[in-house]
Amino acid sequence: MVQRATRSFASQKNTLTRPISLLAGLGAALVLSACGGGGGDTTPPPPPPPVDTPELMVTMGLPGPDVPSGYSQTVATVKVSNVGKAAATSTDVSISADALLERFQVSACKSDSTATTCPSLGTRMTISNLAPGAALTFDVSGTVKLGTSGPVNVSAEASTNTGTNLSSSKQSVGFKAYTNDVSIKLDGPTASVPAGGSFQYVVTVANSGPDAAKRVSLTLNQISSKTPVLGAMTCVAAGGAECPSSLNDKAMGVLLLPKDGSLVFTLPYTFNPGETAGIIFAGKVEALGDADTRNDSASLITP
Repeated sequence: MVQRATRSFASQKNTLTRPISLLAGLGAALVLSACGGGGGDTTPPPPPPPVDTPELMVTMGLPGPDVPSGYSQTVATVKVSNVGKAAATSTDVSISADALLERFQVSACKSDSTATTCPSLGTRMTISNLAPGAALTFDVSGTVKLGTSGPVNVSAEASTNTGTNLSSSKQSVGFKAYTNDVSIKLDGPTASVPAGGSFQYVVTVANSGPDAAKRVSLTLNQISSKTPVLGAMTCVAAGGAECPSSLNDKAMGVLLLPKDGSLVFTLPYTFNPGETAGIIFAGKVEALGDADTRNDSASLITP
C-alpha cells in the first residue's frame, strides 16, 4: 500500500510540473523572437551598385583681362567636359553675351576625343555624344561696341538628361572693354629752308581717353627731292606716358599711353651744304579701341 501511494504522488507531481515547463519554454521562445534570434537571418540585402552616369562641367577663359572696343576678335573660350563615367547621349549647350558684344558668334570648335565630334556651330548647339572624359572647346568671337568703356559678360550653360540622370553646369565670365582717343599733331617750318640750313619737326602724340591706349604705333614719312640729315632725335613724356626705348624717324611702338598722357618727339634736320628742297612730312598714329580716327593722321608741307 505504501508503494502504490508513492507512485500516485509522483504521477501527480509530474502532471503539475508539465504546464510550468511548457510556459517556461514558451517564454524563452518569445524572448528569442524579440531579440531577433531563432527565426532565421533578418539582415537587409545590400544596396544595388551605383549606376554610371554622365556629369557635365563648363569652364570659361579669356584671351586677356581687357578687350579693345570696335575690334573683331576672340573674346572668350568655352570648354564643355564630361567628367562622369557614362556618355551624355545628348547635351544642349547655350552661349550668350551682353548686347554690347556685337556680331557675337561661336567661331570655332575643337574636340580632344575621337569619340566626340563638334556639333554645328551656333549660340545654341546639341552635342550628340559626349564621351566620358571628353571635352569640346568653343571660341566665342565678336566686336565690342565702339566707344564701350566697362564690363562685358559672356555666359555658357550645358545640360543633359541621360536616362534618369539630369546633369547641368553653368559659368559666366566678364572682361573690361576699353576705349581711347589717340591723336597726332605736327609742327615744323612753314617757310622755305635756305641751302644748307637746319630745321626741325615736332610730333605730338596724345590720348584723351577715357581709357589708356595700348600697343600704339607711330609711323612717320618724309618726302623730299633732297634728303636732309637727321640729328639726335629726342622724346619728352608727360601724364604718365613712357617714351619708346628706341627712337626712329620711320616707325615706333608705344606699349601704353595713359589717359591724358602725351609724347613729344623732336626731329632736328640739316640740309647738306648747298642743298635745299621742299618737304612733305606726314605722320600717323594707330591704337586698338580708338573711337575717333579723324585725328589719327597729319601732314605738313614745307615749301
